[in-house]
Amino acid sequence: MTTIAITDPGILPDDLPPDLEIAGLSLIDRIARMCLVSGVSTVVIVSDARWSASFLSDALSSATRRRGEVHIVDSEQVSELLRDLKPGCVLALPADRVFQRAVVQRAVERCKAGRSGEQLGLAEHQLYGIASSSVRDWKSDWSALRGATPSSSDARTTEGWSLRLSSPADIARAEDALFNDCRKPQDGVVSRYLNRHLSLSMSRALVATPIGPNHISVVTFSLGIAAALAAGVGGYAAFLVAGILYQLNSVIDGVDGELARVRYEFSVLGEWLDTVSDDLSDLLLYIGLGVGAWRTLDFGLATPGPDIWLYLGLAAGAGKLASMIVYYRWLIARGRGDLLAFEWSFKAEEASPSPLKRALALLHYAFRKDFIVFVAMLMAIGGVLPYLLVVLAPGNVIVAISVVLQQLRGQR
Repeated sequence: MTTIAITDPGILPDDLPPDLEIAGLSLIDRIARMCLVSGVSTVVIVSDARWSASFLSDALSSATRRRGEVHIVDSEQVSELLRDLKPGCVLALPADRVFQRAVVQRAVERCKAGRSGEQLGLAEHQLYGIASSSVRDWKSDWSALRGATPSSSDARTTEGWSLRLSSPADIARAEDALFNDCRKPQDGVVSRYLNRHLSLSMSRALVATPIGPNHISVVTFSLGIAAALAAGVGGYAAFLVAGILYQLNSVIDGVDGELARVRYEFSVLGEWLDTVSDDLSDLLLYIGLGVGAWRTLDFGLATPGPDIWLYLGLAAGAGKLASMIVYYRWLIARGRGDLLAFEWSFKAEEASPSPLKRALALLHYAFRKDFIVFVAMLMAIGGVLPYLLVVLAPGNVIVAISVVLQQLRGQR
């Protein structure tokens, strides 16, 4: 079903022009791009005497235009354009609000399902729609949509939030809401109370620059390689550098996702870059730790021979690689690249999970990357970083065995 979103910048006050920037995107560009990444196929922007078609066109980025079709027409041409495009669903969004993307996604879903007008249940967010596959009088429909009673207040419902912009002073409030929305329920303790604060500060500084999520993924992978090389050198100083670089890698790793969410720069390529850079950084560090400890440590686990460090590093790396192969196959089959989409069988909700599933779920929680990386840095400061392999080697092997068995059983 063809879905069209319409927005009218004519309702904006003079001190809130459509090209005013909010977190790296102009106000009108943000609405258009958000709609296009939320299931809308075509965006219609209404021009008027104040905001001409050429002015509005300049406020749109080429990246947004590449995501879908964007038309800029005056209000008298809207009904004619709708007749030509023959949409099955039309959604009207106010230009003076900043939306949580989930709200717009829900509006598109309901509009496609045949709900219209107040049936969308999103009137508090000033979202209205027309859903029909029949011939309509688009002129009267467009007049009705334009005549919808505006709201001067913010909206926070079970669907999400939207903020009304009435003056430039509201821009900072909107940006705060957009960045706070980057916090994930899946964030571990270290991410929630340390890493996310640091990464959000970085993202705020970068959001208005040409630096994109994929650039950040390259930086994080470079830091991962540097950490692995330092670990391979061995010795306290090198292990300390490795631990610090590994933690820095973990912090900056959050920036690519934050920029993608705030600027709606989602792509399967970006998902894969983030996932592969994370996984290879981990794998290379495990091997580097094994090599560095084998070369320089002559105490503790070296009693049975220094080769034990190589075996531990290879075991940790092999377990990681085996898991990667399994869930990469799963992701490729579904056209995804985000590891968060992988469905771990032991995380499925069950009334009475088996002891093994409970143990695996606990192990998975304990092995959250943010926590492991932070502990690694502390161990590096304490001069015992290689001993992390004593836990990682069996832990990674157990996780690898569990995901292999999960796939062999045909579980999703």
